[in-house]
Amino acid sequence: MPKPRPVSCVENATPSPRRLGGAEAVVIIVVITVTAALVAVVGMPLPLALQLLAGAGLTAVLVVGLLTGATTRWLRTALSAFLAPAA
Repeated sequence: MPKPRPVSCVENATPSPRRLGGAEAVVIIVVITVTAALVAVVGMPLPLALQLLAGAGLTAVLVVGLLTGATTRWLRTALSAFLAPAA
């Protein structure tokens, strides 16, 4: 007779979400720091700094998508999310 396997009440079949790597976290911190410096030190208006930040994010999505060979569906979804009008 086979021995019963213990069952954990906290395990499930869904995978855990992927965490950021060190390089990704550094890029995010640098972009936010540069944006804050542009607003505080240079005196750039906040809407212009936010546009710069959005442009940097869109560029990062495109570069990462092209380097990792992401499917066109994934790139199309990311582009439509960035280019959608604000709610």
